[in-house]
Amino acid sequence: MRYKIETERVDLFDTNILITMEVSLKAEVPMALLEAAFKKAVASHEVLNSKIIIEPSGEAYYVDNDSPRSFISETSLTLSELINENERKRFRIEEGEFIRAFVCAENIVFMMHHIAGDGKSLLYFIETFMKCLSGEDVEYQAFRSLGLKDLPAESKMPLFYRVYTKSVNRKWERVKRVFTFGDLEQAYAKFWGGRRTKVELKRYGREELASLLASAKSAGVSLTSYIITDMIKDSGRKMDVGLAVDGRFDKNRSMGNQATGISVEYKYNVSKSFDENARAVQSLMKKKLDNDVYRYFVLQFMGLLDDTLKDAMNLERAEYFTSKASAGVAEALGYGKKVKDISITNLTRVDIPLVYGDYEISEIAFVPPIVAYGKNIYGIVTTGDVMTVARHIYE
Repeated sequence: MRYKIETERVDLFDTNILITMEVSLKAEVPMALLEAAFKKAVASHEVLNSKIIIEPSGEAYYVDNDSPRSFISETSLTLSELINENERKRFRIEEGEFIRAFVCAENIVFMMHHIAGDGKSLLYFIETFMKCLSGEDVEYQAFRSLGLKDLPAESKMPLFYRVYTKSVNRKWERVKRVFTFGDLEQAYAKFWGGRRTKVELKRYGREELASLLASAKSAGVSLTSYIITDMIKDSGRKMDVGLAVDGRFDKNRSMGNQATGISVEYKYNVSKSFDENARAVQSLMKKKLDNDVYRYFVLQFMGLLDDTLKDAMNLERAEYFTSKASAGVAEALGYGKKVKDISITNLTRVDIPLVYGDYEISEIAFVPPIVAYGKNIYGIVTTGDVMTVARHIYE
């Protein structure tokens, strides 16, 4: 195994890149059974049996690893306490540590470094884990990602942006530096020295969720558009909203970062009804989702930037490194002071089974990381008749 890290390179040196899911089971399970299932599930996914290397040239790769470092253990900490403790503790991805799982009574908290995959990937790992727990056979899942060669031909960037990326790459070449995991270790210490995050969870039960869905349907919009409109209605200004988008062309269930993203800017119009505003928001979203240039723009753009420049942008944010070249592009791309007002990942209704033999998932909570280009991060997921909305922010 040797896969070059391309579009997901922006995750490599991000100092807050922990995807978290709390899975609630209907009953407690003996720890020995959970450990065995976890070990088998890890062995079933190629990316979890790899490690990350950085070449002297600055290129980075997933390579084979005979000793995976992902683990499961017991804990007495709450979800928020686990996030506070683990997001500041760097994953040893150079040694193959990609997932940490923690068991407390009926709850299992799964924490994954984004370089191992997106939110869907973690759901599919949980599916594999539950199948292993119930004694089912599982198929080996090869690693999948969205490299530049995998993107639709129609998504090619306009000439202006291709010229711009060449220009910033030339400027960076004059001061180019290849960063190491030692640099990342120091950046973590600096970034987390005076920071702490908090998570706010809101749970919508059967009746509340049904009411929300009915209101969205009545307005003629998706639930995501309806929720975004509700979030921005009292802002009084144009809001910049980023949305993570599943980029899987073939609906594969492999682990790997196969997400892309779009953004929309909109100011709530108080002279119009809520439903009219929701339809306007949805129209903006649809325009970008239906156009491959917009849908895959962020992947195309980031893929053309020099690898080490992407590292430098994250280290600018951590205040560990700065240069005129990297500071300029970091600010231009939203890695500086001006970031997205709201960033949302809605996994919608989970597309994994909830019942596995004698074991059943009753609820899932999803907490995305506070990525470098966002400040109000929302993770939404629906499990059966329950929807949870998590807001992740800095205190």
